[in-house]
Amino acid sequence: MPRRPRIAEISELVTHINSQLDAFRVNYDQLSLRQRVERLVVLRHGSDDLGVSVLHDSIECQKSAKARIEAYLISNVGKKVHGDELAVVSGISEYGRRIRELRVEHGYAIYTGASSDNDVGIDLATDEYMLTKIAADVEAPRRWHIANRIRKIPGGARNRLLLYFKENVLRIVTTEELRYVAKSNEFPRRIRELRTEEGYPIATHYTGRPDLRPGEYVLLDSERIAEPHDRKITVEVQQEVYQRDKNTCRKCQWKPENWISSDPRILELHHFVEHAKGGKNISDNLLVLCSRCHDDIHAGRIDLSNV
Repeated sequence: MPRRPRIAEISELVTHINSQLDAFRVNYDQLSLRQRVERLVVLRHGSDDLGVSVLHDSIECQKSAKARIEAYLISNVGKKVHGDELAVVSGISEYGRRIRELRVEHGYAIYTGASSDNDVGIDLATDEYMLTKIAADVEAPRRWHIANRIRKIPGGARNRLLLYFKENVLRIVTTEELRYVAKSNEFPRRIRELRTEEGYPIATHYTGRPDLRPGEYVLLDSERIAEPHDRKITVEVQQEVYQRDKNTCRKCQWKPENWISSDPRILELHHFVEHAKGGKNISDNLLVLCSRCHDDIHAGRIDLSNV
C-alpha cells in the first residue's frame, strides 16, 4: 500500500528535507547500499509530502490523491501535463489508476500519449496528459461499459471499432475509448479505413464538425454514405491534400466552419482518375470535396469542370 501523504506547513517540510539531505551526506562512503536506499526513501517521502502540501496550499481540494489530480488538471485544462507533475501533486506512484477512475467513473475527458491521435488534434508524448474540458461527461460511464463488452469480441480492431461507433451513432466518442476498444494504438488508421475505404460518415473537428473538440469523433449515420472502395491513401498524402486545398471543398467552397446540424457534411478525398480505373493515390490525383458534392459527382448530377 502506498504511504498516505500528510498536509503540513511548507516551511516545516523544507526544513525536514534539508535535514535529511544533510544526514544523507554523513558517512556516505561507509554506508551499505541498503542504508543509502533507506535514507533516499525518507527523502522521497519528504518530497511527496512537499508536493501534496504545495498543491493544497495553492488549490482548495480534498486530501485524496484522486481529488488532488482532479484539481490540478482542472487548473491546467487544455494544457499538457507530464506524469511527473501528477506523481508530485498526488503523492503516489499509481496516479495512472486515479486518472482512469476520473475518466471512466467520473467522465472527464483526459487524454494520454498512449492515445495520441494527430487526426483529431491530440499530439501527446507517452507520459503526457491533457484534460480538454472542465465539464464531466455524464454519458461516459455508459459508453465505457459498452466499450468493455465490445473489447472482448474476437476479430480485428476495425470490426470492433465499427461496432462501437454503431452503438453510439450520433454520440461523441473519444480517442481513449476507441483505443481501448481497438486494443491497439493504431486505431486512428483503422478509423480512416472505415471512413475512406468503407464509406462510413465518421466526422471530426477537421472533417465537417467544427463543434467537436480535439480527441472526439462522431458517426453521423449507421449506414454507409458511399460504396466501399479498395484504396489506401497514406496519412502523409491525405495531410498534403487537405493542406493544399485549405480544408475546403474545391467544388462549392464549403468548409468545416460552415457546418450546421441541418446540413451535416464532412470533407472527403476524391480521385480525379478513379482508383478502379488505375488512378493513383498521389496528391496530384486527389482533391478535397464535401460529402454532398462528392455524392453528387458519383451520382452524375454534377461534374468537376471549373475545379
